[in-house]
Amino acid sequence: MQTLKIKTHRMSEEYESYHFFILSKGYNAGKPLAKPCPNCFVIEANSEQDKNKLFWICYSLWKAGKYIPLLVGSVTPFLHIKDVQHEITKAVSKAMNRPQEFSRLVKQLQEFHRTEQCLDLQVKLISRIKAQIVRKILE
Repeated sequence: MQTLKIKTHRMSEEYESYHFFILSKGYNAGKPLAKPCPNCFVIEANSEQDKNKLFWICYSLWKAGKYIPLLVGSVTPFLHIKDVQHEITKAVSKAMNRPQEFSRLVKQLQEFHRTEQCLDLQVKLISRIKAQIVRKILE
């Protein structure tokens, strides 16, 4: 991986390179996103493989709560781009020191993420079925 390219996303801008987004405001700041939103940073990578590595590093930082101490602001908390860049750079260097362990852990994370998405879908479907049953009762 070469230097980390992170910048503030502008809704009018389109990206042709390999990229993903990170939420920059609110209590979920630091959460990696596939699609942009008004309050986010964009991370550009040189390849699909680098993008994937960076995405899961950012996901890990977010899930581990590493961005929480970096939040500033009293009404709407937000992250400074330099703080995010510093955290990601530290995490990348740690991950690249142990590439096999990093790959193994990313595979585990991806599997858990897929399972979580499946369970979320099941919960939504159960909720819809419950709503239909309630409607039938009230007919």
